[in-house]
Amino acid sequence: MKSLFPYKKLPLGLAAFAAAVLPCVFAAPVAEASYEADDTAGVNRLDFIENRHRTERENRLTDAQVETVQDAQEMQKHLRYPVDPEKAAPTSFEGDELTYDQVTGEFTAVGHVRIVQADAHSFASEDSVRGNTKSEQIELPGKAHVVQMTPGQSKIDLDGYKAFYRYGARTGSMEEARGKVDHQYVTGKRFEFYPDRIEIYDGTETKCSANQPDYMISAKHIEYYPDKLTVYHDAKFLVKGNVIAKKHLHIVKAGEENPDRDWMPRVGYDKDDGVWLREELHKDIAPRVEARFTGKLMTKNDRGGRSHGDIIWHSPKAGAYRISYGYFEDGDENWIKRKPEFGWGYGHRIADTHWSYGLGYSIGRWKSQQTGIESNHQVYTIGFSREAVVFPNRWYFTPSFGYSITKESYDDSTVRGMWVDAALLHEFDNRWAGYVAYAYRKQTSENSIFDYDLDDYNQKWQAGVSYRMTDRDRFVAACEWDAQHGQMNDVDYYWYHDMHCAQLILRYRSKQNTWKVQWQFTPW
Repeated sequence: MKSLFPYKKLPLGLAAFAAAVLPCVFAAPVAEASYEADDTAGVNRLDFIENRHRTERENRLTDAQVETVQDAQEMQKHLRYPVDPEKAAPTSFEGDELTYDQVTGEFTAVGHVRIVQADAHSFASEDSVRGNTKSEQIELPGKAHVVQMTPGQSKIDLDGYKAFYRYGARTGSMEEARGKVDHQYVTGKRFEFYPDRIEIYDGTETKCSANQPDYMISAKHIEYYPDKLTVYHDAKFLVKGNVIAKKHLHIVKAGEENPDRDWMPRVGYDKDDGVWLREELHKDIAPRVEARFTGKLMTKNDRGGRSHGDIIWHSPKAGAYRISYGYFEDGDENWIKRKPEFGWGYGHRIADTHWSYGLGYSIGRWKSQQTGIESNHQVYTIGFSREAVVFPNRWYFTPSFGYSITKESYDDSTVRGMWVDAALLHEFDNRWAGYVAYAYRKQTSENSIFDYDLDDYNQKWQAGVSYRMTDRDRFVAACEWDAQHGQMNDVDYYWYHDMHCAQLILRYRSKQNTWKVQWQFTPW
């Protein structure tokens, strides 16, 4: 799990907890997408740039949506009065054969039919359309294509059957439909449209654009409230058509982490663990109480499988409280066992400034899986972080700093001191990006009894460059300089290859002469 604090390897067992309960306090700017790299040599400093690219792809309009917007804008140029959002929008009809009764308001259209409204709705059919201008309704009894690009409402592009729409009331329905609603690919036996929501019955939802998605959520009933929340009733989480989890009620608030990340497994290979599979599961067990399980299966080092669990209580005013038990792994394959550990974290923005602060405390029994040392591990932390300072020409600066105290019962030791982190990032163009960063931390593996989440040095420089060769392929070179001892510690190379539903990551660590391959579901 990505550390809350920008400095690589926050010690004391607080990193994973803080990342879970205070995701907005010290993180670098992150777009809506949910991509997250590892933190070797600071590669994750490029995440927010990659996430912005992913968000742009997710929100990219279809050809039909672009056409509808253009047609609506052209209609508005010729209107005598502006479109009144409180009234039915002016409508144009095209078809091979059109009939219209001015008395009753009934109309029919046969053949290649297309109906466009000035508020950016469009309806198309190769069969026939009938409706009534007085009752302000349209019916497409055969195959239908519906597009909605009305400002303030969901962006829709759906193909289905038996479409019915009351354009005055902005309500309607559609049968056996599939397509795109905002950034999600959806299917459903029945869609119902309302001014404030869309309801889908016997439907599926995924960010995977393949015809046969590798992963999806299916539900008996989905309620989608744009920019607010999505409610799934009797939800199933599927990978390759296999149900791996079920929830009677699953609710996702707009802007929260992509729910797909809660249940999609990751598969990889590295020298220490061999072939491995990692799975995370989250479940609400009471109001504001969440249970999490993380398991990893490995083929090497006689480990077989290791796992840990967390129970977290979120309080809007008092922060978050956590109890953890089990095995935890850092980015350098160091393992510790918490048996158990209690933690607390709280973070908040400072008034109306761009700065935030965070407080944390944890205490627990730790055991190193490398040395066998056991100790009562106690940590106090405070930190401050600023949102990225945005300069002209796509330059970004991210500063943060804090103070921590670590106490151990094993040798009755105390390590206290500052940590500082500052990074400068630049997008040269749409293909090239780079960063340089400096970090200092008092605590290292040299003055601590645990190696977990710690460097061997307290000062370092990081630098990296990313090149996007295609929309699906990205190459990164990154290095980390041990400023305390004056030597290069890491020189790593990455190849990221995106597919419709997943991402393949190949990493070569030249100083260690090791390879790591990882395959993970990643929304495209």
